[in-house]
Amino acid sequence: DREIIEKSLLKTLSELSVKQEFRLYKVIETEPNIALGLLAFSANGVIGGGGPHTKIHAIPKYLNNGIKAAVLRGGLEQVSDRDGRTTHFIDMLPLVHGLLKVYSNYLELIDHTQRDKLTQLLNRETLDKNLTSILIKNNEFNRRELLRRERDSIGFWLGVIDIDHFKAVNDRFGHLFGDEMLILVARQMKQDIRGDEDLIYRYGGEEFVIVLQARGMYEALAAFNRLRHNIARRELPQVGHITISIGAVQITNQTGSAELIGYADQALYYAKEHGRNQVCIYETLLEQGLIEKTNEGQETGGVDFF
Repeated sequence: DREIIEKSLLKTLSELSVKQEFRLYKVIETEPNIALGLLAFSANGVIGGGGPHTKIHAIPKYLNNGIKAAVLRGGLEQVSDRDGRTTHFIDMLPLVHGLLKVYSNYLELIDHTQRDKLTQLLNRETLDKNLTSILIKNNEFNRRELLRRERDSIGFWLGVIDIDHFKAVNDRFGHLFGDEMLILVARQMKQDIRGDEDLIYRYGGEEFVIVLQARGMYEALAAFNRLRHNIARRELPQVGHITISIGAVQITNQTGSAELIGYADQALYYAKEHGRNQVCIYETLLEQGLIEKTNEGQETGGVDFF
């Protein structure tokens, strides 16, 4: 578990250096400026984590060179802000560097177990864990009422994506072409979906899941439609043009990942039954009376679409 390792690392550092604050960042961008995402922090004996969705924190320009120099030289760098009033000390202590190397090795092992071997997307087991984490945090902060009052607030949305007529491609061209199609669709998803804020999973077969952050339903719908249009425009070798159907639902305070996937599957099934190559939102279909809420949100997976 990446978050447990991150918190353990900061706990160790806190014990070695009492009364110091530590923050663990992930490097997201290096050009034109360094941009970091906060993974975890330790302050006054409290250790917290950012979760699977990493926010970008831009670093001021006057710190860029200092950070680069500290990393390259492995020593202490002194940097002042533009007004010369605040001095920052950036240090790469040998002990800290050693602990980070151990942490890096653990991350490689975790990444190997959390990735689908064919597409290199996150796998289904990782999806269940991350959804549970989001639901727990939503309930902790009573986000159901918050999202109900603020319809345009940033929230999480889950989309189940299915490649239309995938079985026909396998039957006509063989499984090698089918696998190649899955890889190309996965690559397109990586291009369209923000890799550090939104997460992509291979759910099984020709189905994928995307968990993204959006400011309201229309922004989420726009993101899913952009992906759908880009995939439809792309011509694949031998196969030609393909399309996808998407069923989406907002993540609020559902009871678990099975309920969430079940709602999204309902929307996906409706999209498949009514023309394919479209995005259907569960809440919208429910409000319009086009679907009915399943008992206890039972997952409706296991349906094969052709």
